Amino acid sequence: MSVEISARGGRISPADWDAIQALPKEELPPLTPGQQQAARQMRIPEADYARTVLASKRGVENSLEKAVRFARFLKESIKERVAGATLVRVALDDFQGKFEVEAQVDGRPLRFRITEKLVDDLFESGSELAESRLKRVLDLAFRTQL
Repeated sequence: MSVEISARGGRISPADWDAIQALPKEELPPLTPGQQQAARQMRIPEADYARTVLASKRGVENSLEKAVRFARFLKESIKERVAGATLVRVALDDFQGKFEVEAQVDGRPLRFRITEKLVDDLFESGSELAESRLKRVLDLAFRTQL
């Protein structure tokens, strides 16, 4: 069974934003006719609108990359906790700052959420406290379902 991975929203770093702002017009992605019309309606130069489109695309790519990385980690963690449990879905909701996770245990769905900050603390600094909190969240999620 493959894991469904998605992201809603996306953020970019200030450094990424600065890099996009520094791109020459020729390197910006072409706008679709609908995007061109939106830029005109909002009275935004097309180059500025293209920068926003590119930033949005990169933000979603960053979020998807983070969700994939976390899904790999979760897949192994779930296997270790409960025999027969499988990871079904990992969705990062950037607006809520949470991962929505779905697993299956003996054919029954198990849904829970994990804060993005906890995952960031683990992956960005290798925080032992974050790792122990994440393990606790997983233990509680699976304990309440069994």
